[in-house]
Amino acid sequence: MYLSDNTRLINGTCNQCLCISQINYSALNCFPNLTCQLFPIFPLNYDIEVTSNARIYFPNQVFPNASQCMPNITYLLNKLKLANLISKTVSNPRDAVIDNNGYLVTIETYNNTLIRFDPVTLNITKKISIPNVPSNVEKDVVTYFNGSYYIVAHSDPITVIDSNNLTVISNISTSMIGIRDIIFLNNGQMMVGCSCDNNSLVFLNRTSLEPIKYKFAFRQSTSFACPHGMWRVNDTFFYVTAYTNMSLHSFSSNGNLGHWNETLVFMTSSGQSGSGAARVTIDGSGRFWFAYETDTVLIYDQEGTQLGNLTIPNSQIFDIKIMDNYLMYFTAAKTSQVMRLDPNIQC
Repeated sequence: MYLSDNTRLINGTCNQCLCISQINYSALNCFPNLTCQLFPIFPLNYDIEVTSNARIYFPNQVFPNASQCMPNITYLLNKLKLANLISKTVSNPRDAVIDNNGYLVTIETYNNTLIRFDPVTLNITKKISIPNVPSNVEKDVVTYFNGSYYIVAHSDPITVIDSNNLTVISNISTSMIGIRDIIFLNNGQMMVGCSCDNNSLVFLNRTSLEPIKYKFAFRQSTSFACPHGMWRVNDTFFYVTAYTNMSLHSFSSNGNLGHWNETLVFMTSSGQSGSGAARVTIDGSGRFWFAYETDTVLIYDQEGTQLGNLTIPNSQIFDIKIMDNYLMYFTAAKTSQVMRLDPNIQC
């Protein structure tokens, strides 16, 4: 039972109250004496008590303390469309990363440069030259883990840079080319990358912390072409996007050290030729935000139903970073932009 002073009491069965509550109410208590308590909004302070044979429902699938921090998609998209967009020009930025110092970080695809930005103004605070990578080699990935930036070029090695003193502390061979994303499992004990060129995942085991070293463990072919974007859920489950056919696939551990179970989750479509599922980001409500290197990001629920879209003209978005209160950062390699969009949602 959900308790608050801001309520409406009515007589009726639980089914009757549910029909009414779907229109204008956020929560509903059903009591065994054929009365119901309706809540038009969530109060800031409330108590929950256990009452025999009573039930609580949230008709709009928005839960207490989440009405603003996890807004429904229509409300959120309207706020984003009215939000102030900050954009800075950077040559072919790839991933959007936030490090432990709060900097927004990206790499330039065709220059040997790692760039740090002020997270509010997007002013550049630091440019770092990446050594040992030829200038004509495409830089496809930058990610951040445990105090270090991991930069992946189209071919070996992965360059590891300490985020504090900005020096190279390791170079890691993957025995693969065309890696488009990497994630870390088991507190960094395992690194997983997806190779678009080889249509496969590569798994590496950490063999040393100081210096950081990884060793090739095994390779697993995918049932789809060009695995591209990755999203870690936990140590035994992650998602991978298929760039070419724009599908989403899950991989789950089955206890077999040399193989993970692959499952097609659902198909997506950007609706535009020449695009591909570059990255996927999952928000706090479990919604999937797909970037296709087009102006429009598509949002899907867990069942693969399209919920809406967000369009930023002349952007061709590659990556999305969703922060607290749905502050968002975007990178756009094809149009050389880094963007910040703040819907000003207060939790």
